[in-house]
Amino acid sequence: MEYGFFYGSIIILWIIFIICMRFKPVTLANIIIGITTIAYSLLYEILLGEYFDLYYYIKNNQSILYILLAGIFVYPILNIIYTLFLPKKIKPILIYTGLWIIAMLIFEYLSLLTKTVVFTGWRMFPWSPLTYVLTYLWVYLFYRYLEKRITD
Repeated sequence: MEYGFFYGSIIILWIIFIICMRFKPVTLANIIIGITTIAYSLLYEILLGEYFDLYYYIKNNQSILYILLAGIFVYPILNIIYTLFLPKKIKPILIYTGLWIIAMLIFEYLSLLTKTVVFTGWRMFPWSPLTYVLTYLWVYLFYRYLEKRITD
């Protein structure tokens, strides 16, 4: 079940991404967000998952492979999609980001149920919501910075 959920999530996410690209063009700022997300997620996942051994993906002895796959094929696409439809005004941004955080918590919970992710020391509450808040804060701030400096 864990393999199906992992690879199925990647396939579904990429299908959603391709559909989104038909409605909103991907800009250089979106691409930079995706690239920096790869670095951020790999650093974060390797540090917390592998070094501190707080969780692993699918099988402990193969976790690094799935960390790499998720870091390249999942997290950057999620953040690109997030920035594609990011509202301009503060109140809609807060609602939009809150919905994304809820969606990520649901996705994480499903990952736990399917044993795609196994916690060995990590606790979903309070650490995951805090992590998502900080992640979407840096994505938002960096994306707005890029928007001001890059013209396509």
